[in-house]
Amino acid sequence: MAIKEKLSKREPISIVTPSNNGKAVLLCGFVKNVRIISKNLKFILLEDRTGDVQITFRANDIDNITLQRIDKITPQSVICIEGTIQKSDICKRGVEVIAHEMDILSTSDVPLPLDITGETNSNLDTRLNWRFLDLRNKRNRTIFLILSDFIKHSREFFDREGFIEIFTPKFLGAPSEGGAEVFEVEYFGRKVYLAQSPQFYKQMAIAAGLEKVFEIAPVFRANPSFTSRHDTEFTSLDIEMAYIDSVEDIMNFEEKWLIYVIKKLREKWNDVVKSEFGVEIKIPDTPFPRLTMHEAYEIVKEKGIEVEEESDIGTPGEKALGEYIQDTRGHEFVFITHFPWKIRPFYHMRPENSPTLTLSYDLLWKGLEITTGAQREHRYNVLINQAKEKGLNLENIGFYLDFFRYGCPPHGGFGLSPTRFIMCLLNLKNVREATLLPRDPNRVYP
Repeated sequence: MAIKEKLSKREPISIVTPSNNGKAVLLCGFVKNVRIISKNLKFILLEDRTGDVQITFRANDIDNITLQRIDKITPQSVICIEGTIQKSDICKRGVEVIAHEMDILSTSDVPLPLDITGETNSNLDTRLNWRFLDLRNKRNRTIFLILSDFIKHSREFFDREGFIEIFTPKFLGAPSEGGAEVFEVEYFGRKVYLAQSPQFYKQMAIAAGLEKVFEIAPVFRANPSFTSRHDTEFTSLDIEMAYIDSVEDIMNFEEKWLIYVIKKLREKWNDVVKSEFGVEIKIPDTPFPRLTMHEAYEIVKEKGIEVEEESDIGTPGEKALGEYIQDTRGHEFVFITHFPWKIRPFYHMRPENSPTLTLSYDLLWKGLEITTGAQREHRYNVLINQAKEKGLNLENIGFYLDFFRYGCPPHGGFGLSPTRFIMCLLNLKNVREATLLPRDPNRVYP
């Protein structure tokens, strides 16, 4: 039987360790490079997503026709080999595989359109144009392995805490965030909008009695921005929980969740992250520092950054606050609380004694906003009045307002961008590095 007819028996390269000395294996992957020592001794460095290993081809172990074929194998071709794991004092990993058979599954064209070795720095646009090649680089591929684990461990935590996963529609009859930065879509002769968040439907789930819900799904923002932290389409992680006493319950929950996933990521990935990205995965102390928005304004102004009251502090302000918290508290995270009502959505709850503020927050990590959260207004009459204050057409959001007509528990929640989380964790310069196929005002391919 040919090797390519036994691919279901293929094992990951990570199994090739000195402890498995003498084990027969079937390995498949991309050819990183070929070294020809002589007509009787040749080497291939073979890589899959779990690592790389030296494959040794010797005349005494493999037929002459296969040995000759190695001379013409191009880098990044896909091969499979059968062989035996053997300890080695010479190989970097202390182990190699002695090949007995080989099949070429796919031949790569040459030259490649970009350098995937990391020896030269291809610009990000070129990397994204050839994303499938870019991710054959270990560093770049690792970003998405860590992102996958972040999502996995988040689901673990939410399940442990009694949350259920929901799936909400992405075509909306009315914008979910008040009408700004929405994509309009023709929908069977009428206009609808792509979801900016699952906010309305998370709250519907609370009104339905589901109590604790989360969703990890795409959202869309018609933001004509080319900054390093914005996409027009991205994945959002959102939670909503009922029967809270205050917005502090939401912040405390987020702290617990982040500590859980960061610990999990550190256990598995810290050595790789130090090697590939030059940073260490640190477990933050709790509670995270808190600053009111009023305090944040004062700090930012003291650092010489112009900011108007009742406005966002902007990217320079967030960076300055991150530096301030690091310098004064030795912490990478900070909650900014009590945002002005003027710049928050109509469904955020306001303190009874401070109607110009909201019971809401942003979470900054290393000076970058990764979360927006709040306690929601669950009282029907109050919600209607707040929508009117914002100048909203009540008919357009009538379906949403109905969620609260028949009783709704006090609740709150947050939304977080997993790609921004990874950007901060690994000190990436651009969120597009952590996005498989980014979308921005110019990029809709590949």
